[in-house]
Amino acid sequence: MPTNSVTIRQQLLSRGISIFSRLEDISWLALPHRLDTLLMCVCVKGSISATIDLKPMLMTSASIMVLRPGHLINNIKAADDFEGFFFLAGIDKLSTLLPLMSRLMPCALYYAANPIISVSHDEIATQQSLFALLNAKMNGDSNPYREQVISSLIELIFYEVLGIYTSNMTQPIGKSSRGEQLMTNFMALVDRHFRRERTVIFYARKLCVSPKHLSSVVKEVSGRTAGDWIDDAVILEAKLLLRNTAMSIQEISNQLSFPNQSFFGKYFKHHTGVSPRQFRNSMVI
Repeated sequence: MPTNSVTIRQQLLSRGISIFSRLEDISWLALPHRLDTLLMCVCVKGSISATIDLKPMLMTSASIMVLRPGHLINNIKAADDFEGFFFLAGIDKLSTLLPLMSRLMPCALYYAANPIISVSHDEIATQQSLFALLNAKMNGDSNPYREQVISSLIELIFYEVLGIYTSNMTQPIGKSSRGEQLMTNFMALVDRHFRRERTVIFYARKLCVSPKHLSSVVKEVSGRTAGDWIDDAVILEAKLLLRNTAMSIQEISNQLSFPNQSFFGKYFKHHTGVSPRQFRNSMVI
């Protein structure tokens, strides 16, 4: 596989996808980092620890992790005995590669809440074979249909992983329902606008539905209210800025479009139990 960060970055920029086997190969990715690509990791042996959305997580042998754009990653470290591989893909690239991308939608919430799952040794072996073949095709293969082969292999890899995740879900996967699609569109809008907009009314208008309908559907699909999802995005970003930047609390308040620092402080404490200053000083999660 590629052995330096320049190659990995060039692959990602030129193809929209890249594969690698060492964390050192993405040293250009400064941490903490909010993902703007899809990241998949297959841990064959050893372990990887990381902080994901400010929560400590541990990958052990025979496990797969899928992180969609929007996740916040930090403190990622591979154990000395780690063996495995990684896959980075831009969503635009995936959309062109997977005509049936909509099949991923019912899994979207499961991916977000359960980014790491244990798999069988046979499933790991399958992923190893597919990644080895993909690597060979991406690096020096002279087949005139090389790009088509690469696209087919990526599609195969993701359908294999989708099948593994599906088997771990309580509900069978099928065509995305209207409710699931509305939820997906809502989450995409939240990712885009949460720094300025915190009302359900705003998102309902964007989606051309009533606030009541949006709230009802989001609650039914996810078990949480639309307001909860909006607040989570705001609080996660506030924690990121408090923990990892030198911005003043007033500057963070402005960044998140609060009317003043006092209002931001009350909002933050209501949702976390501590003030922004207390959080910054204690570095609690």
